[in-house]
Amino acid sequence: MLHNWALYNSDSRLISLELLPMKPCSEIDVTIFGSGLMTEDDGSGFNLDTEAGQSSSASGTQATDGIPIYLSAIKEWMIEFGSSMVFISIRTDMAWYRLGKPSKQYTPWYNTVLKTARIAISIITLLKEQNRVSRLSFADVIKKVSEYKQDHNSYISSDSVAVERYVVVHGQIILQLFAEYPDDKIRKSAFVTGLAKKMEERHHTKWLVKKKKVMQRSETNLNPRAAMAPVVSKRKAMQATTTKLINRIWGEYYSNHLPEDSKEGTASEAKDDDEGDEQEQEENEDEDAEEEEMVVLEGTQKPRSVSKETKAFSDEGEIRWEGGPEGKTSSGEVVYKQAIIHGEVVSVGMSVSVEVDESDELPDIYYIEYMFEAKKGRKMFHGRIMQHGCQTVLGNAANEREVFLTNECMDLGLQELKQTNVVSIRKRPWGYQYRQENIVKDKLDRERAEERKKKGLPIEYYCKSLYWPERGAFFSLPFDKLGLGSGVCHSCKLEEAEKEKEIFKVNSSKSSFVLEGIEYSLNDYVYVSPFEFEERIDQGTHKSGRNVGLKAYVVCQVLEIIVKKETKQAEIKSTELKVRRFFRPEDVSSEKAYCSDVQE
Repeated sequence: MLHNWALYNSDSRLISLELLPMKPCSEIDVTIFGSGLMTEDDGSGFNLDTEAGQSSSASGTQATDGIPIYLSAIKEWMIEFGSSMVFISIRTDMAWYRLGKPSKQYTPWYNTVLKTARIAISIITLLKEQNRVSRLSFADVIKKVSEYKQDHNSYISSDSVAVERYVVVHGQIILQLFAEYPDDKIRKSAFVTGLAKKMEERHHTKWLVKKKKVMQRSETNLNPRAAMAPVVSKRKAMQATTTKLINRIWGEYYSNHLPEDSKEGTASEAKDDDEGDEQEQEENEDEDAEEEEMVVLEGTQKPRSVSKETKAFSDEGEIRWEGGPEGKTSSGEVVYKQAIIHGEVVSVGMSVSVEVDESDELPDIYYIEYMFEAKKGRKMFHGRIMQHGCQTVLGNAANEREVFLTNECMDLGLQELKQTNVVSIRKRPWGYQYRQENIVKDKLDRERAEERKKKGLPIEYYCKSLYWPERGAFFSLPFDKLGLGSGVCHSCKLEEAEKEKEIFKVNSSKSSFVLEGIEYSLNDYVYVSPFEFEERIDQGTHKSGRNVGLKAYVVCQVLEIIVKKETKQAEIKSTELKVRRFFRPEDVSSEKAYCSDVQE
C-alpha cells in the first residue's frame, strides 16, 4: 500500500491518473511514474463521505514508517467499491499497489477521481431504486443528477449541460465501475449505452494521449509543478557528444531513415517553445535556426548560393591559345599549356569548375593536365576529376571544403569552363617535427574559413590527398606527375596498365604465359584450387567455425602449356596446363598430418 504518494510524468510534472487506460493496453501514448511510502496492505480505503486526503484507517498517520519507493511506469489502474468504501489500485510491471492517503500536493488531482467514483456509485444506486432499470435513459439520469442539492457528495452542477459534459469527459471511470457491477441489468442499462454513444460522438473512446496540449499564454497553468524547471546537470557534456561531426552524422541518419519521427520531433519542439516565456521562445528559435542551417549546409552537403558567386568568365570575347604548341599527344593532337578564355588566362595545373545542369548540385571540379586542339579545331582540355569529400567513403564525416584528386579523367571543351582557381593544391611537410606546425596551420585555416562563412564569402576548396577507391585508401598527391602539360596523363597510363593486366598472353615458344599481369613460366610452382582435383563439398560450420568443406590450396609445378586452338590472341578457355601435384601430409593420412611439420 502506498501513502504520501504522487503521480508524475517524465518531466516531473504532476499528472492525472485518468490519462491511463483502466484496461491492459499495449499502445500507451503517455508514461506515468509514481513514488511514495510503501507499507503493508491493511485493507483500508477511502470513505465516500470524506475528502480525498482522509483515509478510513490510521494507516495514513503511520506513513512515515514506510519504505520510500519509486515505481516504474504504471500500466493500468482500477477502482473497487462497496459498503461506502472506495479502493483504488495501480499496477506496474512488478506488482499491484493499493493507494492510501496521497501527498498534500497531489490531493487536488486525486479529488477528481474520487468525485467521479462517487457520481458513478450514486447513479448505480439511482438505477437500483427503479422498478425497471430501462425506464431511465441517459438524458433522464443526467437530469436527476443535476437536481442534486449542493450539500450532496455527488453534486456537480444544477445545469444539465455541465453535468452531461462532466459525465462524458470522465466516462472511462464510470463505465469501468458499471462493467464490474455484478447485476447484469445495470451493466446493460440504457444509461451505459447512451454514455458510450456520447463518448463516441466526442471521440472520447480511445483513452490515449496523442498530442501535447498547448497552453495559451493568457491562461494560467494549474499544474502545481509547472513552474519548476527540470533539473539540469552541472557536469559538462563529453566533448565527443558535442562536436558538429556527431550532430551532423546523427541528424542525417534520422532525416534519411526516420523522416516521420524527425518531423514529429520538430513539431513537438515548436509546441514546447510556445509553452515557455518570450525570452525562452526567442532562444529556442535561434537554436532551431542554427540547427536547421547546419543540416542544410553540412548534412546534405549542398553548397550555399553565395559559393557560386566566385570568379566566372564574362560573356564577351573568345577562346584563343596563348603561346606556341608544346608537343603532340599519342593520337596526334597539338598540345598547349595556356589559353585565354573571354579575357581570362587558363593554364595547365589549374583547377576549374564546369557548368552543371542543376543549380543545386555540387560543382564539378577538374584538374587540368594538358590542353589540346582537336582535329576539327575545337579547343579542349584533359582533366582529372576532383571529388568532394561527401562523395567519397568519408560521406558526411568529410570536411565540406576538402576535395580529393582521383584517377578518373576525361576530355572537355574549354567553352564549358565556368570558374578558375577553384581549388588550392596543398603540400604538407611530413614528419613528427612538423606535427605541431601543421596543427597550428589547420586551426588558423578553420578560423579563416569560419570568418569567410559569416561574411558570406565563397567557399575556398583545397586538395591535399589522392582518393583511390580501388585500393581502398587515400594517398599523398604525386606532385612530380601532375600538370606536366606534355600530353601524357598519369592516370591514363594507370588505366592502360590495368587493361594490359586483363589480357591473357602466351609466348610463341609456349614457355610462359601472363595472367592478370603476372608472368608464369615452365617449372614454376603455383597454387591451384583443390576443387580442380576433386568434387566440391558444401561448406558448413563446425563448433562455431567455417572449416567444414574448406581445404588448402594445392601446390603444383607447371610442366607444360597446352594451347588447343591456335589463334593470334590466346584465349584462356582454350589453354590448359600440365602440372605435377604435391600432396600435403593431411592428404596422405591423418597420422602424417598429426606428426609432420607444418611446412612439409
